[in-house]
Amino acid sequence: MGDGIVKARYLVCIFVSLALIMPSSAADVEGGVNVEPVIEDTIFESLNHTVNTTDLEDWNITMTLNDAAYNNNTTFTLTTQICNNEGVCFAPSQATILTEDNKTFTSGVTTIEDHSYVNWRVTANYTDDNDTTEKFPSSGFYKTWSDCWYHDGEWGGNGCPEAETVEEEKKEDDDDSLPALGIIATAGTIAMAAFIRYE
Repeated sequence: MGDGIVKARYLVCIFVSLALIMPSSAADVEGGVNVEPVIEDTIFESLNHTVNTTDLEDWNITMTLNDAAYNNNTTFTLTTQICNNEGVCFAPSQATILTEDNKTFTSGVTTIEDHSYVNWRVTANYTDDNDTTEKFPSSGFYKTWSDCWYHDGEWGGNGCPEAETVEEEKKEDDDDSLPALGIIATAGTIAMAAFIRYE
């Protein structure tokens, strides 16, 4: 029975160490491929936005409510979030929405330097249905990639600097990550040794 406990502890140590060492990534996200809504599943009859964003320029969007949403006095908010090529995402913020007829709406956000993509989502408020709300998408964000992005160790987009510069930046990023990876691996090894010695 004691051997079973020892083996279980070995396995726990191994799994914890692997979880620390292995990089995390969103498996469903493909670099450079925009995540778009299915219009028929939303409150809009049409929706158009900037296809690929450029640093320090505007990401713009135009949204037209479908007849059902318009006739039911549906309102909505637009939330945007910008993430950079270092993997840092700024806090989501509610965008300003403009309209002249309460059916077609425009909005936009100015991107930052070295940004990777713009996240966005819509929250509908059904005022004629006890003020219930619904998010599009139901979780997470839609995504518009920039013309120069870095994802899962690869650069992409037609707005990146010359290939040599990109490769040099990538090499610097990899070199910077090696010491941290070594520290994590060492910590995992020490943790395993401590469990084994304890037994």
